[in-house]
Amino acid sequence: MPKVSIIIPYNNVEEYIDQCLKSVLNQTLKDIEIILINDASTDKTYKIVKKYSEKDTRIKLIDIKKRQGQGYARNRGIETATGEYIGFVDADDFIEKNMFELLYKSAKENDTDITMCQVKEYDDLNEKYITSDYYSLAILANYANNVFSAEDTKKYILDINVALWNKIYKREYLINTGEKFPEGFIYEDLPFFFGTYLKAKRINIVWKNLYNYRINRKNSTMQQFNNKILDRPIMVSLTYEKLKTVPFLNDLKQKIQGWIINDLFHRYYLMKESFHKEFFFLMKKVFENLDIEDINDKYWETVYHFKGYLLVINNTFEDFNQKVFNEYMDIHEVEDRLNSRILNNENLDKRFNLIYDDLSKNYAYTEKLLGDKSQEIYSEIDKNYKYTKKIVEDKSQELYSELNKNYETTNQQIENKSKELYDAIDKNYKYTEKIVEDKAQELYSGLNKNYENTNQQIENKSQELYDAIDKNYKYTEKIVEDKSQELYSGLNKNYETTNQQIENKSQELYDAIDKNYKYTEKIVEDKAQELYSGLNKNYENTNQQIENKSKELYDAIDKNYKYTEKIVEDKAQELYSGLNKNYENTNQQIENKSKELYDAIDKNYKYTEKIVEDKAQELYSGLNKNYENTNQQI
Repeated sequence: MPKVSIIIPYNNVEEYIDQCLKSVLNQTLKDIEIILINDASTDKTYKIVKKYSEKDTRIKLIDIKKRQGQGYARNRGIETATGEYIGFVDADDFIEKNMFELLYKSAKENDTDITMCQVKEYDDLNEKYITSDYYSLAILANYANNVFSAEDTKKYILDINVALWNKIYKREYLINTGEKFPEGFIYEDLPFFFGTYLKAKRINIVWKNLYNYRINRKNSTMQQFNNKILDRPIMVSLTYEKLKTVPFLNDLKQKIQGWIINDLFHRYYLMKESFHKEFFFLMKKVFENLDIEDINDKYWETVYHFKGYLLVINNTFEDFNQKVFNEYMDIHEVEDRLNSRILNNENLDKRFNLIYDDLSKNYAYTEKLLGDKSQEIYSEIDKNYKYTKKIVEDKSQELYSELNKNYETTNQQIENKSKELYDAIDKNYKYTEKIVEDKAQELYSGLNKNYENTNQQIENKSQELYDAIDKNYKYTEKIVEDKSQELYSGLNKNYETTNQQIENKSQELYDAIDKNYKYTEKIVEDKAQELYSGLNKNYENTNQQIENKSKELYDAIDKNYKYTEKIVEDKAQELYSGLNKNYENTNQQIENKSKELYDAIDKNYKYTEKIVEDKAQELYSGLNKNYENTNQQI
């Protein structure tokens, strides 16, 4: 009997299955069996899995020809499993190499029904890890290093991570519970978790991040907002049936009912409008089955969507959709405005405290999100700055090295040619002197022109480089200004530092070229002086030789100038392209991080913040003068 059976259903995950299987096969716990269930994949996933199974006898394959969903696949896996414990891994996730060794060791030492571990989220789009209180099981921190039961944690029951892949179950316990996954649905882990967890007498936690849950990937089941969203009311209803039959949860009945009301209304807001009607009927059926005993109980004032619950059970879809729902966003405002005129100070104070609590929660959560995301953005910008600085330094060093090498080559060529010229001179001094003066002047003019052109090229390229960086800075500055003044200051400092780097490197480049020019000019003057001193009288032969050698020398210098110009242009283009690419990457990263930040805040408080703000404003503006002391409290 293997120590742990690991069940992995898969469907069209060819991009991720390799990483998943390697992380499972390389577990430090070797005595495992791996049950891979092919849920009618149509891509290359099956071929990849097949190759692994041929190399490792611990792998068992189950092939399902027609797509049945993860619930069906996992049930077949449980039926096949022979291990002492059973664990689950999603085929697009991956795990730490010691996950099942640590879970198994803890389960055996403590004789537990369920053993859990902490989870890290892996952002596939941005290639980074994220931690959250929900997946870190922070709600159960008081039970660290202790074995506990479901009843011990009943007040946290609705806040515990319901995923099954960060847990192992004793197989004997799992079979005795009789729990199976609902087949043909998504959200199937919801009723399965409560069905197994609520019966557990011995549970413990390994306080390590051992499971890596991939988010932000294409084609994820949870990202497909199709008609499968209609499964949510069905799965919530099954969950409620399990929860309401547990004796130790009797005093939490209202809390559970409120959780269901808020959960389904939240889903209603998120789904496409084309699914509203069918979802409404499913939601209404669930609401009617809640059997709320006293709708006038004070508790329901704390359930945010309770007014919506009443609208659903008392109206047809047409009435709800056409007349009532459009006004639902304002109903809390109307209620508070009316109540503010009739409630006494004590009741009004309670209402304000509720609103203040909502605002405080919202603010604290939003502040944390902003803080985390701002730190991520700041880190990315800082990384971007260091990367940009490294590119500039490397490219400038390449350019400087090429110019230095060019200078040495040019110097050697001049010495060689001058040596030939010196050896060839004869006794015809007077005529040669005039020729040499003319040629030397021509040579000097050519060098001077080359220097000026080179200088202009460097100035132009440096200006292009400066303009590109300046443009990048201004654009980045605008985006970062929208985020926070602190990020703006960081970018501004980054810009100034980068600008100073470019100026320093441009100055070094300019100085090197200027030094090269002056040194070359000195060599030519010295060689010309030697030429004057050594002239002889052999005019015709010397004249021809001087013209030939001078032509060679001029051609070499001209070729050198063009080669230098080409190197400078190429290096400057590389540098510009690198910076431009860096700018685009930076812009894309900031847009992605900003989008992630907006989505996270919008997902959690899309409507809450607006309603709470408007409600608070209404309360402020609607207070009578008789409640001045209440206004002071707000």
